[in-house]
Parts: sequence; C-alpha cells; structure tokens
Amino acid sequence: MVRKQSKMVQRPFSEDNPSQDSNNSKQHVVVYPGFAQIKSIVHRMQRPKMSTILTSADTGKNKTMFSRMNIARNEILHPFDLRMAKYAITNAKQGNEVNHDPDVSAQGTMQSLSELMLNSYNIPSSIFFPTIEEKSSHSIEKEAFIKSTAGLNSNKTAINDIGTLQSFSSKRENTAVEEVEAYGNELNFTAPLYHEPDIRTVVNDNRSLNSPLNCREFNEAKTDIDAQDVFSEFDIEPPWIGNKHFWNHVYENRYEALMRNAKWPALKVILVPRSHVDTIWKQPFDNHSKSSARKILSNIVKKLQFYSNFTFSWNEVSHLSKWWKSAGQKTRKALRKLVEEGRLEITTGLWVQTDEATSHLFGILHQLVEGHQWLLHHLNYIPEVAWLTDTVTHSPTLPYLLSASGISNLITTNLHFSWQQHLTEYQYTDFIWVQSWDTDKSALTDLNQALSKIGNDRYPKHSVITHVLPFNSDEFKSCGPQGDICETQFNFFNRSKNQVINPFNIKKKSEELLEQYSKTGTTSPHNVVVVTLGGKHHYESQTEFDFQFNNYQKIVDYVNINQDIYKATVEFGTSKEYFQNILSRYKTFPTLKGDFLNFADISAGSPAYWTGYFSSQAQFKIILRRLHSTLRSTEILFAFALNLKAFKSFKVSTLYELLLNARETVARLQDRNVVSGTLTFKTLSYAQQQIMNVSRDCQYIQEITASLLSSTPTQNETFLKKYLYREGEFITSYKSVTIGDQLYVFNSLNHERVEVVELVTRFPNVEIVDHNVKEMQIQINPVWEFDNAKVIRISSNFFKITFLARVPPLAFVLYKIKQNRHGMKNSAIIYCTSCIVDKVDDGSNFVFNVRPLEDGDIQLQNNKHRLTIDEHTGFLKTVTQKSSGVKPIVVDFGAFNSANVRSRSFIFNTNTSTPVEDILSQFLQNDKIRPTIIVSGQITTDLTSLYGSFLRHTVKIFNVIDNPLSEVIKLETKIDYDGKSQSREVEMFLSIQTDISNGNNPQLFIDNNGFQHTSRTINVSRRIESNMYPLTSMSYIQDEKFRLTVITDHAQGVTALQEGQLVLMLDRRVFDDNRGEDIAENTVVSFTHYLLLESLIEPMTSYDSVISRTNLKLPSRAASHLANTLSYNLDIYFLDANRTHLCNYNFLPLILSALPCDVTLINYRAILNRGVPDKYIPNTALMTLHRQKFCCRILNYNDPQCTEGSSFRVDNVLPNVKAVYQTNLVGTNEGVATNELNKNNFPSMTLTTLRVYF
Repeated sequence: MVRKQSKMVQRPFSEDNPSQDSNNSKQHVVVYPGFAQIKSIVHRMQRPKMSTILTSADTGKNKTMFSRMNIARNEILHPFDLRMAKYAITNAKQGNEVNHDPDVSAQGTMQSLSELMLNSYNIPSSIFFPTIEEKSSHSIEKEAFIKSTAGLNSNKTAINDIGTLQSFSSKRENTAVEEVEAYGNELNFTAPLYHEPDIRTVVNDNRSLNSPLNCREFNEAKTDIDAQDVFSEFDIEPPWIGNKHFWNHVYENRYEALMRNAKWPALKVILVPRSHVDTIWKQPFDNHSKSSARKILSNIVKKLQFYSNFTFSWNEVSHLSKWWKSAGQKTRKALRKLVEEGRLEITTGLWVQTDEATSHLFGILHQLVEGHQWLLHHLNYIPEVAWLTDTVTHSPTLPYLLSASGISNLITTNLHFSWQQHLTEYQYTDFIWVQSWDTDKSALTDLNQALSKIGNDRYPKHSVITHVLPFNSDEFKSCGPQGDICETQFNFFNRSKNQVINPFNIKKKSEELLEQYSKTGTTSPHNVVVVTLGGKHHYESQTEFDFQFNNYQKIVDYVNINQDIYKATVEFGTSKEYFQNILSRYKTFPTLKGDFLNFADISAGSPAYWTGYFSSQAQFKIILRRLHSTLRSTEILFAFALNLKAFKSFKVSTLYELLLNARETVARLQDRNVVSGTLTFKTLSYAQQQIMNVSRDCQYIQEITASLLSSTPTQNETFLKKYLYREGEFITSYKSVTIGDQLYVFNSLNHERVEVVELVTRFPNVEIVDHNVKEMQIQINPVWEFDNAKVIRISSNFFKITFLARVPPLAFVLYKIKQNRHGMKNSAIIYCTSCIVDKVDDGSNFVFNVRPLEDGDIQLQNNKHRLTIDEHTGFLKTVTQKSSGVKPIVVDFGAFNSANVRSRSFIFNTNTSTPVEDILSQFLQNDKIRPTIIVSGQITTDLTSLYGSFLRHTVKIFNVIDNPLSEVIKLETKIDYDGKSQSREVEMFLSIQTDISNGNNPQLFIDNNGFQHTSRTINVSRRIESNMYPLTSMSYIQDEKFRLTVITDHAQGVTALQEGQLVLMLDRRVFDDNRGEDIAENTVVSFTHYLLLESLIEPMTSYDSVISRTNLKLPSRAASHLANTLSYNLDIYFLDANRTHLCNYNFLPLILSALPCDVTLINYRAILNRGVPDKYIPNTALMTLHRQKFCCRILNYNDPQCTEGSSFRVDNVLPNVKAVYQTNLVGTNEGVATNELNKNNFPSMTLTTLRVYF
C-alpha cells in the first residue's frame, strides 16, 4: 500500500505486473518488499509454516517464506511454500472457511523429505523450549495428527539463550499446537535464570490472576465533540482550498443576517496589546533577550505608567526572569504595581512556550513549576489565563496541567484549516476542553461557579474553557477574515503603509475595522471578540507604543461615543476580561475531548502538514530526554540529602546555585523550537553545548549528594564518580572498570527495577557480587566494530561485562568487581559471518568461541519467546509465545521520498510519483554475504544485521524471569546517512507488520506526552502526511485477542499504512519548507524500541464485549513500567579501587516503604529561596506523584516491592516528615494539610503535588 497522487492506494510499489488468484476470497496487499505476506493470500494457506530448531536441511528452495521480492507474486510462489495468514492457527478453522489440505503428491513429497536425517549441529539449547529428547509423549490422536500434517521445514539456525549443547533431528515436525502445548511440560525446572535468596525460587509468571476481577474499567467521558472522530470525517482537500481561506459567501450571508437581527447581542471588542520573543531559535537565548525582550519589557513599564488605560499581555517567564536580574529596584517596583493593578497580565506561567506534540510530561511539568514558582516568589502573582503563543500542536495534557495548577481559561490558535472552518461554521470557537478520562462532576470548580452549574450539569473537574482565535493568528491580522486589512492598514507602527487616524478619516477607518470585528463576532454565539494588537518582536521601540496607543485610542473613543449607532463597544483590556465577559453573557458551551496534533496550513494554496518535525533531529531529542532523566535524579538526590540531613558542614547554597541554573536551563530547553528539533544549525550547536554544561553540573551535584548520603556522619568527602557508558550519552569517552572497582547503582523510580547493566573492561576473568556478597550471574560479551574493510572486527583487548542489577525503589545497591578464578565460564558464544578477531596482545587464548553462521532462518529464544529471524533481511519475522503460539511480527525498513519543495524540518511532504523507497535494496541486490553477528549468553541473546555502515539493526531478548524484561523484544537501530549513497530527500521509517485486526482504517492508540493515551483512526484514503501523529512514549494496536505495544525513548512520528501495522519514523534528510532550515547534517542516531506482545482477556459475555468498546484503552502495568525505565535511566556511580572504604552502605534505601503499584514519582524538588544565609538548611520540598490506571484486560505484572493498596500515609514512605500539605500542581497555593492519600483525594489518572516539611 503506497501513496499515489497524494492518496493511499493499495498496490506494492515493487510490483510491475501484479496478479492475484481469482479464487481468493480474502486479499490484502502489502506495502513494499520486505513485509511478510501475512495478509496477502489467506486461503492459499495449507498449514502454517512453524519455526523449528532444525538447521541445515536443503529443501531446494532455501529462501525465507517472507522473501523481500516474492510477495504477492503468484508466478514465483513455490508450490510447497506455506503462507502465514491472519487467524491461521494449526488445527483451527475460521467459520465456514474451506480447509485446503495438501494434495496427495504434495503430502508424499513432504513426508519423504521429513524423513531425511540432518547433520547434527551443536548449539546452546533453552531449558524452556525442549529438545526432541525432552519432549513428552503425546496422545495417539496427536501423533496421528502430526503424522498427517507433517510439513516441509525451512532451513533454520537456532540460537538459544543458555544450557547444554544438543543435537537435533529432522524428525521434529511439530505443529504450532504441539509447540504451544509442550510448554506445559517444561515448567518443572528448579533453577531459574535469575534468582535472589529473598525472592521466590519457584517459577512464577508474576501476574496477578485476581487483578482483572478487581480492576475497574474507566469509561470515556461523553462530550459534544470528539476531536478524533470529527477530524477523521473532515474533507481535508475541500474545493475552497485554492483560495487559501475558508471564509466565503455562506459566512458573509450569516454575518449580514445577524447584523439585521435585533436579538443579536451588541459587539464587545477587547483589544489586547501583546508581544512575544522566541527563547531559542535563530539566535541563542541571550541574544534574543538582549536584542528584543529586554527592550520590550522596559518599554512596557515606562509606557504603561504614562498611558493609564493602556494594558499589556506578556507570556515568557524566561525572558522576564532574565530582565529582572538586571532591572533596578525602582523598575521592579513599578512592574509589580502594574501586575497588581491587572494592567500587565502574565499569561500561562510557562518558562517558555513549548511544543505540545513532542514534549514529555516531565519536561512540561518542570518548566511549568519553574515559571509559576518564579512568579510567586518575585511578583506574588498566580496566572489565571493561559495563552498559547505561536504553537501549532495542542495536546489535552497541557489543559490538564493548567487546570491542576489553578488555570481554567485558555486562548489558543493555529489549528488545522478544516478545524478552523468547522469551529467557525458551528460557532464553536469557545468550548469546554474535557479530559477523556475525567467524569468527576462533583467538584465545585471556579468554572462551574462562574456558569452557575450544579449537580450533573457541572463540567468535569479538570475542564478548561478554551477560546480558539478563529483565523489562525494572534497578531494584527487576527482581527477578522480579511486580516490583511488590519496588517496593512491598522498596524500603525508601519508608517509607510498606514495612515494616522485623524478627524477626516476616523469614521471610515473605524467602520472598516468594526466590520472585521463584527465578522469575527459571528464565529461565536456571544459576540465578544478578543483582538491582539502586536505579535512577535513588536513594541521593541517606545515609538511603537505611542503610535499604536494614540491611534487605537482615537478609534476606541469614536466607537464608544457612537455605540448606539454601531451597537458595539471597544476597550483596551486583558484576556482575563474576555473570559469574564463571555461567562457573564453565555452559560452553555459545547464540550470537547481529544487533541489537535495534526496541523496544516494552506498559505501556498495546498495543504502543508506540520508533521515532519515529529521526527526531526532524532539524536538531539534522545539526548534531551536523557537530560530530563539526569535533572530528575539530581532533584531527587538533593531533596533526600536535605531530608536526611546529609550535607553536614557542606555549603548548601553553592550547590543549590548550580541546581537553580540547571533548572532554568532545562526549562529553557523546553522551548518549542528546541524540543521539536527545528533549530537552525547554529543554535542547535548552542543547545547541545547547553545540554553538556547542565549535565556536567547535574552529575557534579549527584556525585556530592550520593557520596554524602552513603558516607559516615564524620565524612564530608566526594568519592563517587558518575559512570557513563551508553551510546549517544552526553560524553563520548568512557571509563573501563577493573578488578577491585565497585559500582553504586541508584534507582530513582519508586518501583523495583531489574535491568541489564553493561560495563567495559580489559579483564574478562571477573565476577560481580552484590551487597549480600552473592555472586551475580554475568555474561562476557565482545566489543566489536564494523570497519572500512566491511568486516566485523572483534576486539581481543576490550570486553563488555553484562549483569542483571536488581535495585529496590529509591535505593542504592553496591556491586563489587572481583577476579574470577574459575575460567571463562561466563563468556558468550558468538555466531558470525564476515568476522575478524584482533590479535591477542599478551599471547593468551581468545575468550570467545566464534562459530560460523549456517544458512537458513535463525531463531532466538528465552523462557517467553521464540523469535524467527529472516535469513535474508536479518529482521524479525515471527514470534512464538508459550501462551498463544505463533504470531507474525515482521520488521522492515523503508523510506518516504520527500518532495523537492516544502519539505524540511517542519513540513512532511512526500513525492507523489514515487512516495516510498525500498531503502535497503542496494544492499540486497547481490549474493554477497551480509555481515551478521549473534551473541548468545545467559543474560541476553542478540542478533545484529549490518547494511554497510548505513544501518545496524539488533534484535535482543532477555533471559530473566519475574520481570517485564522477559516479555520484551528489544530493537536497537543505528543509522548513519553518510553510509549510504543517494540518501538525500528521504525520511526513513521502521515498519512493524502483524496480523492484529485493528480495522481496515487502522485504529492506533498513541500516548500524549507520556501522560495519557488517545485513540486514532487512520483514514487510509487520505494522504499519508495527514495520518502522521506524534509518539512520545508508546503506541499500541490491538484486536479482541492480542495487543502489540511499541515503547520508545524519545519523540517520533507514527502512522500505519494498512491493518495490523505500525510505521515509526526514524530520521530525515529533507529540503526547504520556507519555515526553517533543511536537515542535511545528520549525526549517527541510535534508536531503542521495546516490543511487547500481550494477550487480552476476552469478554465473558456479549454485554461485556459491547461495554468494553466504550472503555478507555489503557496500557498494561508492564508497558507503563518499561516506559518509565526508558525515560528515567538507572544512575550508576563508580568507586575507584583505592577509595571503596569510604562507602559506608552496601545497601541504602532512601524511603521507609514503597508507594502503591499504580503511583509513580514524577519529581521530588526542594524549595529553596535565594539570598538565605549560608548556614540555613532548607526543609521543604515539592513531591509530584502520578496515579496511573492500567488495562483491566491484561494480567498485570506484580512488582513485589510495591503495594496493591490504594491509600498510603506519606510519613510511612518518607523519613523525618513533620507536615504535609496537598497543594495545586505547581505548589503555589497554601494547600490542605494531609498525611494520607487515597482514591478520593488522589484519583486515578491524576497528578498531585505535596509540599513536604522535614
């Protein structure tokens, strides 16, 4: 399925002369070569082709059943090839489907081939997937079934996780049903892969079987407008699009009719002078501040004192904070007075204007708290209105955060042109934005009080009244549908084009302006209009204040004197006054749920979709997310160090000054141009340097606080050093560990985590013991690189130590590295093609057993999965689960070809003639062996396929039980565009194709900022650009039986081209879109994705099935836990061998008990004031918690370190608690004294902030 003429068309681009079997009753065609034919020819299937552990049987075809070039071509279909299809499970039929058994000749051939004996091939065997000798006997009926359905087996190489070497026979011809049933006979083992003394020694699937029975589903809120449903029904290429505006005679006629209607209310116009300045875009922050923001803010203070009825609205706290530092006391006092009088309005309270599509919850919340705390501390001011300036995407997360912070009024702009028309047509430019999960109508909120709502008529608790500026502008041209009139004639600072208002033209000018205001008034039923006077960088000069005020004041006076004639009044005011007016005039507004994350403009007469930036500068977004993790850990450690009185004689104020600067910089880097990846090349380098500086300061603070927390009371020395070894980390160098070194591992999550830790060493003969002096299970992996000679070069001098770290919640655990005197028993086994081993310097034996990789499909397996890897592509093809059998999950890569115009950092615009490119075809055109390396050990098993230096793709599974990692398939992808010729104007993507039935117009569930999840229906009849959505944490697809979740560590675009598919955008090289720089200087990018395949509990009755359709589709507990581990990394500290005596605690928990399983710690942030005496020790912190809700149809993973209860006492969790107040989200109100949180004061899906005194 590809796009043709900007539409989705069902045909594979690689097929020149497609032919389809006319007898097929069900036909689907795939996207491009490389996708499995899992939906192509359903009824051709005879038996599903089940993966086995056979190795080198030459069937004469020796090709994968999912050949990249064989799909959908009947003429090259092998007669004995078995095709996987949706619902095609052995020994099962679908309805009245005809069962196509093989003919007699085919059975004979297959039977004779199955009797051929294979040469034995020794490989490690899994204790979870038994060998032939371990298979239990089956019933006579099963044996007969197996005999009658024995199939032809393709060549496979089985790479298993651990165990002894086994030989395999070709007589293992088991079907999918037999393979699944065999699991039941394998669970009587007593030696789990990973075990601690205090954890259960028996195998436990670690799921709460009773939890679904006790789980209460969340029903979606019912609203007048469902944004996703409405958007899917829009005509996104209407006939008026060439006019570049939706306003036509229909709206003109309505305007004329309302003007003649005596019942139409009088026009009320509120003029809001306004300006804003980018934080970081084409210039660094200091440049923007010095050249523009400083001038504007100084002029505001001067001119508002001079013009007593002039008002002004400002938005960015970052610039205000910078200006404040250099302002004198007299100027500061004057600004405070203007704020107290209400003439200077500071909206939103965000430190910067962020991008709502690509921001993560922590980043948004951090800068919101930073902004509100600054305003409270310096101006004693709490914002009441939010105004989203110059942003093009709108998520429901921000309205919730605003509501939880005490803001229930919101003004926004920049919606998809179809939304502009829709809201104008139905007069819905003011609506109540409701959270899809919020059904609590018991709260007497400010909004309900203002609208006199009682009982069930109330709006839900977290509702926000929202005004959309109807013409996608918050500058001068926002005055009306003919906005150019205002831009060219009523921007009085442009004296070369505009006439000064005088007695001779005031009537004409006033009526021209009133006409635009009146037309705008017809877009809502109350006829109140808010009009912006200004825009970006306006009011930099005092002269502009004079011209704008004096001329508009003349128009205001003229209209108000003649208000009986014009039935209108005009005044200077603020956005707060706008909401006061509409709430007094109108009492019932439509409710809306959903988001506006797909923006397109038509400034060029055709749609330009601002969905490309979802994936721009991927590596920068990855590093920025890790910076958030670093700051979060720093905040938590600093707060606990205060709580536990760990600073002793250390000078806290110096350390806190570093933390304050780090907070401000991280908040500043949440600017929409930064977090979206749309900076210019110059400012991108600036932002990267800022990240480096902040990460260095945060690591320094962490090293001090962690050292002081873990030392004796008499010590005051820093002995811990942050250990960094992750690709794409803030530094490129790393330290290798040696015998005698120690690691201090900190878990900043409030739930236990078991994760794989990798260390680099020169000494492979090591062992690791934990704080209980228990030897850890480790794995020694090779360090290798793909060199210029196109071979894999394995180092003989460096090695990776891999071990499983089990760290309780909010705790430190010490691990010691010792010499292993028992040889290299932990070395991984390597299977490799095109490999070279470096010469061993000291003449010792090479520690790894390197074996050749034989022909055929490859299998990787652990206790949960058996993965089949395509021998030609090296990508995942099928997954066999013990509970559900074989599931096709086909991974492949492709690229959208960008158009040569209007496709750059912001815009996604594909080439309509050849929209999709098989980007890996040049690497598969010859018969050369593609470099592949498999590393198989007792901790992890992974396979890496290399496509030159352009693409490195790794599939990894974990040999761990009692943890969500056992359920995960990890995909690691490294892309270097410089390693491929002709890689310009391409937008690369990762495709995951399954047989999940999520609709012909596929339904996707995508997170909003890692906070909540929204259902989206992909309309495949539309252009692909309109079907692209932002993914910040996870996305999943499901049917009645299965769910596949993809979890990521950064923001990227996601869509689907057909049923059962997820397409994840990776990286881009694109042209100019006239809105930002092109993206040509890509860095090497390392992507991480988790695949999680889960079974859904089927509804017990048809009624339950109907009811479940209205329930919120929430993630599982395992998916949420995994997403948290990707967002918030483990913190590892290094102790040099000669300083290990300074660490006083082998195990150091910072909390008294764990939080409930559904509660997540977002941040624990100390509240300190500048200018306090050096000896003063702060004693207050803000703790922000998120109570999550999980899917009731998935058996929940149980964390043994958390509690299942819904209520908890804060003093049972935190030490030294003196008082606790539950405040608003940003901690700016007094709050309510409390010590116990439960579902009443802390409901599911919500955030809460506690002010903790210790």
